[in-house]
Amino acid sequence: MTTQSRTIGDWIFLLFLVLVWGSSFATIKFAIDYFTPFWIAAIRLTIAAILMILFAFWRGVSLPKGKKQWLACAVMGSLGTAMPFMLINYASQYIPSSIAGLMMATVPIQVMLLSLIFLPAERATPIRLLGLLCGFLGVAAVILGNGAEETAAAAFSLLPFILLVIATGGYASNGMISRNVLEMPAMTKSLGVLIFASITATICALIFEPLPQSVPISGWSAVIYLAILPTWATTIVLYRLLDNTTAAFVAQSNYLIPAASIIFGAILFGERLAALQFVGFGLILFGVAVSEGVIRRRRKKKRQYPPPPSA
Repeated sequence: MTTQSRTIGDWIFLLFLVLVWGSSFATIKFAIDYFTPFWIAAIRLTIAAILMILFAFWRGVSLPKGKKQWLACAVMGSLGTAMPFMLINYASQYIPSSIAGLMMATVPIQVMLLSLIFLPAERATPIRLLGLLCGFLGVAAVILGNGAEETAAAAFSLLPFILLVIATGGYASNGMISRNVLEMPAMTKSLGVLIFASITATICALIFEPLPQSVPISGWSAVIYLAILPTWATTIVLYRLLDNTTAAFVAQSNYLIPAASIIFGAILFGERLAALQFVGFGLILFGVAVSEGVIRRRRKKKRQYPPPPSA
């Protein structure tokens, strides 16, 4: 595959996704004390859908057209958005947020594997495989440097990890489906996805969990934050990036999300970073740079010799 050139705006949007999504795991961990997992997803997605409908009305965003577009939004909203939200919330009750963040690093690998089937133009190359491997090793170093290996052993349970793998598979499939409906504008995708996601999550919450009761303002504040930034705003940015770049480029954000969550912890709570974490950050950045062609192998130029003197 020929690497597409990235604009400064693409990288700024990617950084925005990393920082906002990086803060969401700690917020979910806080909100889970006041809401059940499915209701966190239902409330944040419903608020985000309402905001998106108002935004669409203001900007004149059209609804999806035809069976293909409606079906794509239904699948991306239900299986690629609502399901991961609910599963991550459920798993967060039993494992550290840093481990949940580490599992997000499997998204680029799943995107690469799905690309072999659905996106022939984005086939994996040896250099991209090297970048993916470096990025995943970097995430592992960052998490282990935070002492997560001790809490992971204590909190280990097979079910939460299975749920997280399924959740990240949903995120990976969103990238594939979105790239196959490029004729649908990014804002239309955002609108359709959030509508279907909110309906799916609300139905599941009503069926499987009791209604929330006696929730303090702090609990509502956490869910509202999750609705506005990590859901509504990032959905708009996500589909705009998927339209303008590639699924693999957007998936690189999953390497930086765990690192971002640890940085937030260091700034807000005074957590100290270990030397291994700095090595991890370097590996992460190197992996992204290699995968995206920022660092390229120089081709050796043949030395030019002057022509031999004429006889």
